[in-house]
Amino acid sequence: MENINITMNEHKLSVPSGSTILEAATANGIKIPTLCHLKGIDARANCRMCVVEIENNRTFQPACAIKVSEGMEVQTDTPAVRKSRKLTLELLLSRHAVDCHHCMRIGSSKSDDLDPKFCEMCFFCDCVRDGFCELQALAREYKVDYLPFEIESNTTPLDTSTGSVIRNSNKCIKCCRCVDVCNDIQTVHNLCVVNRGSGITIMPEMGKSMAESPCVQCGRCADVCPTGAIFMLEHMDEMLYNTHKYGVTTVAQLSSSVYEELTHLFKMEPGKETAKLVAAGLRKMGVDYVVTDDFAFAVSSAEAETVLGEAVKSATGPLIITNDYAARKFVKKNFPDMEGKLFIYASAQQQFGKYVKTVFAQEKKLVPASIRTIYITSENENAADTAENKTVDFTVNARELYRIFLRTGVNLNKRRPVELDSLGTVCEVNELFAPVRWSIKGEVKELNLSLGGKTVKAAVTGNLGQARQLLTELQNGSSKYDLIRINA
Repeated sequence: MENINITMNEHKLSVPSGSTILEAATANGIKIPTLCHLKGIDARANCRMCVVEIENNRTFQPACAIKVSEGMEVQTDTPAVRKSRKLTLELLLSRHAVDCHHCMRIGSSKSDDLDPKFCEMCFFCDCVRDGFCELQALAREYKVDYLPFEIESNTTPLDTSTGSVIRNSNKCIKCCRCVDVCNDIQTVHNLCVVNRGSGITIMPEMGKSMAESPCVQCGRCADVCPTGAIFMLEHMDEMLYNTHKYGVTTVAQLSSSVYEELTHLFKMEPGKETAKLVAAGLRKMGVDYVVTDDFAFAVSSAEAETVLGEAVKSATGPLIITNDYAARKFVKKNFPDMEGKLFIYASAQQQFGKYVKTVFAQEKKLVPASIRTIYITSENENAADTAENKTVDFTVNARELYRIFLRTGVNLNKRRPVELDSLGTVCEVNELFAPVRWSIKGEVKELNLSLGGKTVKAAVTGNLGQARQLLTELQNGSSKYDLIRINA
């Protein structure tokens, strides 16, 4: 793709033709705030936080939706632009639960009075995103103090019907990130936009509760929500109680998926010994044993490979496999005729929970009933598996662990790395069963494998949208794969 020349904040830049102003700015280290933008999804320009001045344009334009053109001159941070963004924030906060804006502890709304470091540890508001909320951060940056608009009452009750994915409509800013991910990427088609103008609302299909809706509890909506409008149910108090309870042994398993997010939240240097630092923090909190999920994945992979090898020998058509809770629900709700063809094998969470309370308990001479298992992962569907199937005692995501660390005085930047414990010898994991990271615009991974003495062409999906496409092809008889692994 050829480059074109533009001017941004008086700097001459050469940027790829077809890129948006926001993409051009980001690539050149120029910050433009956003609340609705998600990389990989077509811009909606809902939030209007990214507005910029373009020469010869009478109005501000959204940087996420306007593409660059030869000779374009853009200003991203003028007083007029900042005033417009501040007005947008004031409007958003007037319709948002304002416990994060007006500090109940000190009785102030002045941004300079609010210390974000203390907010992360304060128990007053107890918002799941307090201290690292995108809306809150922008309100501080743009010095939003007293709101000039009448504050709308927020009395909608929380939707806790699923027991894992929680909706708090009072904190929704209608950015539609959750809608885009649910419909365009996951193709679950659960969340939708209702009404227009000031009456716009995000809700599940037909106004149902989350439990009654098409939701499969993958938790990707919670991943992208910029505020505390959608989040995973937390168990901080129960977990901490058990780490300090006499007669209880706690065993935590760390997924590599949490390291990147914890590094970002603690503002740590990339490349640090994150696993060993997290282990040090957990030990300080009172956790007795800390292991990685390598062993659980290896055991699960070996067991699944053996069983699947036998299944391949007698298979008369393509096989569908998964170890993913949300993916199983997705098949059940959207492809019920294929449920009988679905081969389910144990996830790292399930293997860990089972192993610790059997083999590990016997080795350490522990009473299984006195053991509490904790799986720390950024894959939100694991929380749903815990809530419904009790595969482990607690599932904690990276954000929740971050809040737990802050509230217990643990700063990973000031910890000394410690060695982790081990559940056993780790063998090599078959590529088919390797951990998969969710992606918005990734490609389906294709593999050529030998299973059960047969050469098998396999596909591994990175999101439920890809799973829907491959399962639809399988339904239509046009699939080119012998084996399809689906992930949420």
